[in-house]
Amino acid sequence: MEITKKWVLGLSAIVFVGCAAQPPREVSTISTSNTSLLTTPTASKESEDGINITYAQASVGFDTGCDFNQTFSDDLNDCAKLPVAVKEMAIAHCDGHGRKAMFLGNGTSWLQQTVSKFRCDEL
Repeated sequence: MEITKKWVLGLSAIVFVGCAAQPPREVSTISTSNTSLLTTPTASKESEDGINITYAQASVGFDTGCDFNQTFSDDLNDCAKLPVAVKEMAIAHCDGHGRKAMFLGNGTSWLQQTVSKFRCDEL
């Protein structure tokens, strides 16, 4: 009985971690359709390794085949869209360091604004 519980817990942990870990996506491949900014984006945590961009946005609809419950999740998901200005800001920041911008996912600030996280990878 004791060994069975350990196996179940161990396998559950592996499945959970495997499902939660999703690779970053190149910013240039992310859709901007049906999104618009309500506030001017602001940058924070800027370094040669990445940038966080905070903004309020309005978006309409979801991409076909996406789980709309994940769109506002803190985890990276295939449904996330970015406003054009946010994409351009992330790409310009990473280009300035000779790197390419990778989208890590969206979170929410204490003011309920979107916080998009980006990493700058070697070309």
